[in-house]
Amino acid sequence: MTTKDKFLALVSKEETKTVSRAKSRLAKKSYTKISNLIAFEILERLDELGWTQKLLAKKMDVYPQQVNKWVKGNENFTIATLARLEEVLEIKLIEVTNRSEVMIKKTVKLPKTTSEYKTPESTQRIIPPITMRRVV
Repeated sequence: MTTKDKFLALVSKEETKTVSRAKSRLAKKSYTKISNLIAFEILERLDELGWTQKLLAKKMDVYPQQVNKWVKGNENFTIATLARLEEVLEIKLIEVTNRSEVMIKKTVKLPKTTSEYKTPESTQRIIPPITMRRVV
């Protein structure tokens, strides 16, 4: 039996799904972070209102299990669900900005040289006490 035959005997004949699982994890990672933030906002608002997940489910007209999925942070929310949650909880969960509406609030003039930076005269320099010991 050659080395190649020994190797082929050890290797599984069926294809692994490692690559597809890795691609799936990467695809989920993009929305999972946002989903976790939304879940945190929902939980905070429920706490502020003194509501339970069950009460939110009743107001949203969904099963309590669905609300439980939302607050776990692994749910891929639809726009309709987010809009309904915003309406019921009376909070802003997601905001889409219009690029043309972005404005500069204030212009800041930066000094051209470091000599233009001013430090207050009353600022005292703090020198920490240092004791040095010989390490043997």
